[in-house]
Amino acid sequence: MKTIVLSLLTLFLLTGCFLLTTDDVLATRPSITIPSITPDLTAQAIGTPDNTQNGYYDALASTAGICFEAAWDAAGSVFIMRTAEEHIRFYDLVDNSRLCRRAVRREPFDFTTGDVLVGIWNRGSGCTATHDITSFERDDSARTVVIQAQFSTAGDCSYELVRGLWLGIENARDYDIRLEVSN
Repeated sequence: MKTIVLSLLTLFLLTGCFLLTTDDVLATRPSITIPSITPDLTAQAIGTPDNTQNGYYDALASTAGICFEAAWDAAGSVFIMRTAEEHIRFYDLVDNSRLCRRAVRREPFDFTTGDVLVGIWNRGSGCTATHDITSFERDDSARTVVIQAQFSTAGDCSYELVRGLWLGIENARDYDIRLEVSN
């Protein structure tokens, strides 16, 4: 009996996958959150806090608990967090939005060394989405950081995509930081 139920379930799932039309796919709103940064190989490299190059590193893991719906809703807004309290308020805002089915899993970020968390989500349609960092300019005398990135999607898939670009900026707590993303 168990084998028959599993076989029927498998047949249903396989058949259902092949019978969906494009309208059905759009109606069910397939969604993908892509959890990593794909740097442009000609741009400056992204490292980790222990292995940074150029004063910044991939900090996407610090927002890994945010659900697709909340990231989709926040797309286009630039977030700059300089303290653990600001990071906590960020998570509280997501929880209070009630866009996620459960409380958001809160991921740590180490602000104790003066690092700043900077990020944005961008959305689009297609098969894949990427952010490429095209410029990172740090002026220690003017105490400014300007990051420029390119967001792009590719492919003819009808997926709604949300792509996060979250960076840790080394020792920049009192810097004026700008993140500019073009499509």
